[in-house]
Amino acid sequence: MLVDTCVGRLFVEVIGDGQDVLLWHSLLCDGSMWRPQIRLLSDRYRFINVDGPGHGRSEPTRRKYSLWDCAEAAREVLDAVGAKSVGLAGLSWGGMVGMRLAIRHPTRVRALALCDTNAQRDPPWKLAGYRALSLIERVVGPVEPLARALVPIYFSPVTVRTKPDVVADFVERVIRMDARALAASVDAVLFSRDDISAQLAEIRVPTLVLVGEDDRATPVAAAEHIRAGIAGARLVRIPDAGHLSSLEQPSLVAEELEAFFDLHLRG
Repeated sequence: MLVDTCVGRLFVEVIGDGQDVLLWHSLLCDGSMWRPQIRLLSDRYRFINVDGPGHGRSEPTRRKYSLWDCAEAAREVLDAVGAKSVGLAGLSWGGMVGMRLAIRHPTRVRALALCDTNAQRDPPWKLAGYRALSLIERVVGPVEPLARALVPIYFSPVTVRTKPDVVADFVERVIRMDARALAASVDAVLFSRDDISAQLAEIRVPTLVLVGEDDRATPVAAAEHIRAGIAGARLVRIPDAGHLSSLEQPSLVAEELEAFFDLHLRG
C-alpha cells in the first residue's frame, strides 16, 4: 500500500501477526533488507515494513526533507495502519528515524532496536569523502563504478568473500535508483543530519543497540556512544558483519530481535 506522508508517498508492506514492529531500512536499500527477519519472525509479529522516500517502491521524492521529517512520516505510517505503539527496528537511516520518533513521540514506541546507526554527525574528513561520491552521483548518476566503490563501506570483507550474491544485489539496486531522489535522501541522512547526543537521555524505552564489528560507515564507537546515552541500553556486536548486518548475518540479527521484542513486547 502507498501512504501519503510529509516526505511523499511511501510504500508500506504489512506482514505477519502479533505485536506491531515498524521496520525502516538503510540508505541505498529498501524494505527487502528485512526479508530474512520477516521470514523468520512473522508468526510472532505484525511487521510494518517501510520503503523510505526515494527508495524501493516509494515515490521518488526529490524535494529537501530532514530526518525529523522522516520521523513524522513514520508516525503518519503508524496512523495509517492503525498501530498506536510499536516496537521499532531501524538500520542506519532507520535507526536515526527511530531515535527521533522516540524523542518526539515517546508514546508511539515501546521498544527500540537500533542497528548500525549513529546519533552524531559524521566527522569532516568522512563527510568530505561522501561529498565527493555525492558529486559524482549528481553528475553521472548511480553508475556501477560508484556503486562498487560503496561495497567496502557497506559490507565486511567476510561478506564480500562469502556472499557475492548479496553484494551483487546491493550494487544492482543502487544502479537502478532515481538520481535526484537519491540526492535528497543522501542530504537528509548524511549532510544535513543533526547531532542528537544531548537528546538521547529523553529516550526511556528498552533499547537494543546492534552493530557489525566491521562496520565502517557507523563504527562500533558510534554504537557505544548511543548505548552510553540511553539509560539501560544494551549493546551487541555482530561478528563478520559490516554496515548491513541484517543482510550479512541475518540469523544472528533475527535471534537478537526475537529475544529483545519477545521480552519487551510479548513478555
